[in-house]
Amino acid sequence: MSIDRSELVRTFRVRAVRIGVLATLMAIVALAVFPFLPGEPDVDPAPYAVLLAAAVVGVGIVAVLPWRRLIETPLGDSVFYVWSGFDIVLIALAAAASGGGRSPAVLLYFATTLFFVTSYPRIGQAVLLVLTYAAWLGMVAATGEDPGAGVLVLQFATMGVVAFLGSFLSGQLVEQMSALGRSRSESEGRAKLLATVAASASSISVLDPDEVLDHVVDAVVELGFDAANLCVFLEGGERFRVAHGRGLPAEYDKGVHPSDIGMPGLVREAGSTVVVDNYAGDPRGVPVLRDAGFRSVLATPIWDQDAMAAVLVGGSRTRTAISPEEVEAFELLARQAEVSLANVRRFEQERDVAARLAEADRLKSDFLANVSHELRTPLTVIQGMGKTLAKRWNDMSDDTRTELLARVNRNADVLAGTINTLLDFSQLEAGRLDVRTEPFDVGELVRKSVDRLSSLFESRQVTIATEERLMVEADPRLIERVIDNLVSNAAKHTPETAHVTVSADALHGNGEARVAVSDDGPGIAPADLDHLGERFYRGSEVVARRTRGAGLGLAFARQVVELHGEHLEISSEQGRGSTFAFRLPLIGKNGKASNEESNVR
Repeated sequence: MSIDRSELVRTFRVRAVRIGVLATLMAIVALAVFPFLPGEPDVDPAPYAVLLAAAVVGVGIVAVLPWRRLIETPLGDSVFYVWSGFDIVLIALAAAASGGGRSPAVLLYFATTLFFVTSYPRIGQAVLLVLTYAAWLGMVAATGEDPGAGVLVLQFATMGVVAFLGSFLSGQLVEQMSALGRSRSESEGRAKLLATVAASASSISVLDPDEVLDHVVDAVVELGFDAANLCVFLEGGERFRVAHGRGLPAEYDKGVHPSDIGMPGLVREAGSTVVVDNYAGDPRGVPVLRDAGFRSVLATPIWDQDAMAAVLVGGSRTRTAISPEEVEAFELLARQAEVSLANVRRFEQERDVAARLAEADRLKSDFLANVSHELRTPLTVIQGMGKTLAKRWNDMSDDTRTELLARVNRNADVLAGTINTLLDFSQLEAGRLDVRTEPFDVGELVRKSVDRLSSLFESRQVTIATEERLMVEADPRLIERVIDNLVSNAAKHTPETAHVTVSADALHGNGEARVAVSDDGPGIAPADLDHLGERFYRGSEVVARRTRGAGLGLAFARQVVELHGEHLEISSEQGRGSTFAFRLPLIGKNGKASNEESNVR
């Protein structure tokens, strides 16, 4: 920040008027007392009294003049010079009436000299010093009272020394005042910048990202910029949009722009703050902003997890330069925005974690209730049927005994399946479920699984479509569990009139085999589809009430498939059925597809 030297001089002159008036009054008092002191030269009373009266009138006029207004106009300088010239002539006349060249009134010239060298520029000082010499010489010549050449030279030399020292000291004083003014202005400017940054820090302590950025842009305007905005990068940084714009042309504010132009492009290249003091002449400036008259523009990046997410920009139409203090404050605002956005992100993450923990706790409670039910129900049936058979074995017909034994076996299978699933998941959690791959015929595995679980389908029609010798490389024990889960899942969630197809065929172009379980049942609601494969998830409340299970079958199947480097494919359309599928790598050569089909009732 610059300080106007002439302004400092004017301020000094306004203060010097009061001091000059007081000094003049002191000089008048001394001149008034002088004639009455013993041993002094003769004084001509009449002219001496007139001169004192003129001096008093002059001081009175000077005291009542509106100097603060006068100094701000060219007339003020003229009045100042007239006052100094009047004092110089008045002292010469006082000396003429009190001893001429030998009069001690010459001493008053030291005061006037000191006054004008501290109040005028160098040219004015020289003019008034010459006028002092001329007035004194004129007085000496007019009165004929010559003090002698030596005394006269000494008088003039002493005045010159006083003028030189006074001029030097006054120059140093003005420089010190300039430096002090600059320091004060800079301190005030820095204090204002820091106050703006501090105010913005308190205003952006919110948890809404848009509100945070809005406060940051407002703070940029508070720093004294005519316009401000955030340029937010899109599409991997290839383009940017203007957000939270202030004072910008509508054409630019509402648009999306390539990120290699304007301040965003310069900041991306530099990776740091960029200052442009001649934006209108910068070829990479946005044309609509150059046409809008922006001159000094400042931009700094806003980082989000080591990536440049946006650029904070401030622009001015009137400034010719941006100070380092403003750059520092600008960067502080950007850092505050980064910290606030990071806090918002952490809060969102913590809230998501809390929500997931709450959901996990709810699922755990549901899981315990479901598992208890899943274990208790078949166990109750087994216990009841076992006791009935034990007590009434001889009273039952062969058909009745056979039916009861079949029900015991089915419930025992259900109980064993639930327990196996729980054990498998405990191994998954402990990291002890190892994948031991070997070659095997996945088509044969599909046929065995469907045959083993045929009792679950009751009246549903099941079609098996597999290729012969469909050799894959995987863990047959785990893949069998996956197929069992998918097949039993189709039996649980389809009506008795549904048609289920279990297939295994080769994708010859990909070198993979695809195993799929499809049905033409009611399908899956979109709200449930996104959650299938999550642990303990059993679908919406209506579905959960209609079916049994702990919500672990699909979760286990998904994780086993992922352990093999694949993923579980789920597709469904409400009213038209669902398909669950996964792929495994083929090995060797597969024979022609036999499309062996059989119906299981």
